[in-house]
Amino acid sequence: MWRCGSTCERLRHALWMRSMSTQTFVASVEKTQQQLAASERKQELVLHGRHLFESETLDDIKTAWTPSVAGTVCHAATQLRISPTKGQPFAAMVERSLSREAVEAMDAPSLARIVHACLVLRSPHLYDILFTYIRALIKLAPTLDTVSCAVLLNAYGRAQVQHEELYKVICDRAAIVMKDPRTFVAHTANVAHALARVHFFHRDLFLVLRDQAVRQASQGPPLVPVTILDAFAEVGFFDDSLFSVLEERLMKELSELPAPLMASLIGCLVKAGRASSPLFTACGERIIAIGNTFDPTSIAKTCDAFYRANVLKEEVFGALAERACKVAADFRADEINLTLNALGSFDLFDGELFPLLASRFVSIVKQGGYVSPVDAAGVLASFAAVQERSDELVHICTQLLAAHCDALDGATLVQSLWACTVLNVRNEAQQSLMEYAKGDASRIPSEEAAARQSKQALERLQYVKKAYGLAGPQPQGPL
Repeated sequence: MWRCGSTCERLRHALWMRSMSTQTFVASVEKTQQQLAASERKQELVLHGRHLFESETLDDIKTAWTPSVAGTVCHAATQLRISPTKGQPFAAMVERSLSREAVEAMDAPSLARIVHACLVLRSPHLYDILFTYIRALIKLAPTLDTVSCAVLLNAYGRAQVQHEELYKVICDRAAIVMKDPRTFVAHTANVAHALARVHFFHRDLFLVLRDQAVRQASQGPPLVPVTILDAFAEVGFFDDSLFSVLEERLMKELSELPAPLMASLIGCLVKAGRASSPLFTACGERIIAIGNTFDPTSIAKTCDAFYRANVLKEEVFGALAERACKVAADFRADEINLTLNALGSFDLFDGELFPLLASRFVSIVKQGGYVSPVDAAGVLASFAAVQERSDELVHICTQLLAAHCDALDGATLVQSLWACTVLNVRNEAQQSLMEYAKGDASRIPSEEAAARQSKQALERLQYVKKAYGLAGPQPQGPL
């Protein structure tokens, strides 16, 4: 009975789909787009446009496909926010665009529209399109206009495609065409963010983006300046004029920033070494006021930022800890590590939060969720820092660390052994970690390397070496 019902449903859907020529479909879609721009019946027209994509099939796509037609259909699909799995004309256009003939015929503006549609609509063909067109795009780069540069860099960067040659040629072109004063501020923000995602710093282009961002400082919602500052901080371009102008604007708009944006802003100010700025102080006061709106990711990012800045503001940590208790069940393992590490480093023990997050961490491991050894060592060390022991947490963390000791870097190994010593852990897993550390002196970092990491890292290394009788690598003298 169920199989018959399913078959009937597919049959009804097939009968409902209508065949149409590509030319007629494009004309219908363009008419809908024109009406959308001029009519107040937007919701009705959007539904009509989506219905076109979901109810029509193209019967002549092999002969009717051109770059321009594909670009038009994909642009309309983006505007209408269609479902990529329901829109046969869109899927057919994208699939046809992957053919060798299509790649050879493609022009830059049409490719930008296709790529943008695949990104925005989360098409299953996104990476097929991105990788198929890399070589063609490198050749097309000198013909790209401002919008095409912005759209393509945004797509490749957000998809985190790593290809230095591709980024180099597009950024070279973008550094020229994005000087246009008509460049949208959203494009400035998107390009900066996308390049930061793949850690590609093109100085000439970032100088252009800097100039555009300063010139357009008052434009766009608060998301725009936060995105720009975050991107510049991520690539290590701490331009004082840019930060000063955008910080001045954001100081007036802090009340409009939701928790995720606030966390991002705090983080980028710390990366840029601007924790002493008036904006950072104002952010702290704002966090105290809206702490009950923070999600686990925002809590973890904010706590970590204050830790990295070495700024102890108990009211901020208190507000975030109180909120974390209410949403403890939603924390990921890495978020637990960041949050507890910050609290532990400042010797801030919360008798309700620490057990809650320990229980959550144990639950994640038992349920088969991903937990990295770095997070296990960090959480264990956080409990050691406040000299609180949770037997179940100790068992789970040491077991995980011992099972993956071959994957531990020197700093994580030291952190694990330090926590075990402080918490007086003496179990089989701890013995395995100790024997692993003693098996090869090079597994323990040098004091010089630990000192470069932090004063705390050096102190813990010295403590571990003394407690376990570890020699560690010897510094090399001059040859």
